[in-house]
Amino acid sequence: MPDINLSSSMEDYIKTIYLLENLNKVARVSDIGRRLSVKKASVVAAVSYLQKNELIRHERYGFITLTDLGREIASKIEKKYGMVYEFLSAFLKIDPEKAKDEACLIEHSLSDDTASKLAGYIKSNRQTPAKKINRKARK
Repeated sequence: MPDINLSSSMEDYIKTIYLLENLNKVARVSDIGRRLSVKKASVVAAVSYLQKNELIRHERYGFITLTDLGREIASKIEKKYGMVYEFLSAFLKIDPEKAKDEACLIEHSLSDDTASKLAGYIKSNRQTPAKKINRKARK
């Protein structure tokens, strides 16, 4: 994957397009603006930037879809978010709303190496129902 350095804000835009595309098959400027609570002009500027970097396709006044590269990047961002959210809410028992906000902040600064290690930690420390039962039986 080419090294495209996106700001946190651009990552939020591409992730939002990814989520909207999964939900509706396409995204629209108005949908993105509503989801991110930003003005249309901000969305148009972000869409222009993402299109110039070949991460999205945008029909003028029409639909926005991710390119293969855009989808790959957005998927990676969404996976980081999900992993950090799970860690904060399930492992650290942080309130779900606070965990959502903090996971969104952390996902942007998490390196791929750290994300990979965190994924391994979560995977190896998830409690299956059998582990929970065995712990209860020992008490």
